[in-house]
Amino acid sequence: KFPTHLYAKILRIELGEDHIYNGLALKALLRKPYVDYTFPKVRSMCFKFDFARKSEHFADDVTAPQDIGANIRAFVCHIKQIAPMVQKVYIKSTRNISIETRLSSQQFNSLASQICQSICDMEFIYLSRPICMDSSLITIRRLVYMDVNGFEFEPMVHLARHNAPTLQFLNIYLQRNENMTGLIQNADGSYVQYPCLYKLILGTRQCTDSSMGPTFPGALPFPHLRYLSLVLASPIGDDTPFRGNAATLEWLNMYLTLNTITVLRDNMVFTPTSHPRLQSVNLGWNYDLPEPRSASEFEYMKFGLTIGPNAPVRQFTTLMSHPRLGPITTTLGEHKCIQALELTHMRIHILDVIALVKVLPLLSHLCSKALPFDPLPRNIDKHNLPAYVIAKYPPMGKWFRCWRINPDSDFDVKIAVKWALLLVLICPNFDYVAVPANSRKLFMAHMKEMIASNGYRQHATRLRRLLFGGWSNFIPNVKTAQAKRATVAN
Repeated sequence: KFPTHLYAKILRIELGEDHIYNGLALKALLRKPYVDYTFPKVRSMCFKFDFARKSEHFADDVTAPQDIGANIRAFVCHIKQIAPMVQKVYIKSTRNISIETRLSSQQFNSLASQICQSICDMEFIYLSRPICMDSSLITIRRLVYMDVNGFEFEPMVHLARHNAPTLQFLNIYLQRNENMTGLIQNADGSYVQYPCLYKLILGTRQCTDSSMGPTFPGALPFPHLRYLSLVLASPIGDDTPFRGNAATLEWLNMYLTLNTITVLRDNMVFTPTSHPRLQSVNLGWNYDLPEPRSASEFEYMKFGLTIGPNAPVRQFTTLMSHPRLGPITTTLGEHKCIQALELTHMRIHILDVIALVKVLPLLSHLCSKALPFDPLPRNIDKHNLPAYVIAKYPPMGKWFRCWRINPDSDFDVKIAVKWALLLVLICPNFDYVAVPANSRKLFMAHMKEMIASNGYRQHATRLRRLLFGGWSNFIPNVKTAQAKRATVAN
């Protein structure tokens, strides 16, 4: 048979409780045909632990273990022998270790830690929650990729700091403000720098500390970031995450609070000429903090537009209850470079869409909710509506081609279909509407009915271009979008 194990590059091992508790994992690997297998080209290894799973094999071998620690060490040692070139480790667990499992959390943590420690040249570590690692992990060095979102915080913070010289990707939770100190400051007070880090994701699971974060005057920890995500329940204390990377930052995702806005303004982090490479800005308003909400969300959006004023992609995650987009449309119109705009929870109607297309000449993608009422004149017969729209609105939105409608409790399919068909008549390249999956069949049925009616029949060729889809990634690739526009132009 073809020796596929000699050419495999990824090795996946799924383990149940008995595999570890009774040493069955190693016994399986030492039997035919696996005993003769080696994996010299494997660079990535994935361990999946399912504690609801009971072993169906080697039932005759299920005995009370004499030394679970010895079983763990023997298994890890054998894995290292058969796959000596591993550099990337994924450890996933399907559920928490409970008192109902025979394997204690300490024993499982020991297994996970030993797997990581046994790989001398490990560059990549992914640990899925709810695994909890012990402090022995901080001995690991030369990590390039570290994704430990959702873990015991102190050991992970120390592990990141000790690998600062080589880390390129870091996704980590900060339970409280002191964790930021542990991430960028040594015990002697000196600052740590992450010279290779290009992607940083800092988050918190819940609001545990609403005080202002610590300040680090003179620190320059992340000088070459291209991707920064700050989804923190606690306000940042100063501009430390933004220092030194204004010339390299391309993607920003951040939750704003009143205190955070004050910090960014006082430190003049964002100016009209700063951050020239910023391509995508995604801002959310943090509602978890017990702070006064005197600032309107429109003011928050206006501030958000000062961040990277030339960024072509904008996302605003809001809880807007305003019936109209009007107050922000003029401000949005000052940013002619916007190509994609997401108003996650804002409810708008067809006139708002037309207004946005009119003031944003490069807009190609729009995402929002749809209001359940129709603002178009009711005295116009539906058969005459296309002629009315064509006469009232000249062609616009040369690049506008996609509107994604987020799900809403009172989403009106008939109204949304009519708006989509009218956008095809107004915008020459509009050809895609993404609707919630549970509305798709009804949406298609109404669309066919509308196209067959008298008013729309003469435009049937153009209207049939309209595609209807479910969920997809909203944010387009800016370079791809630019290439497509060049193709259309030609």
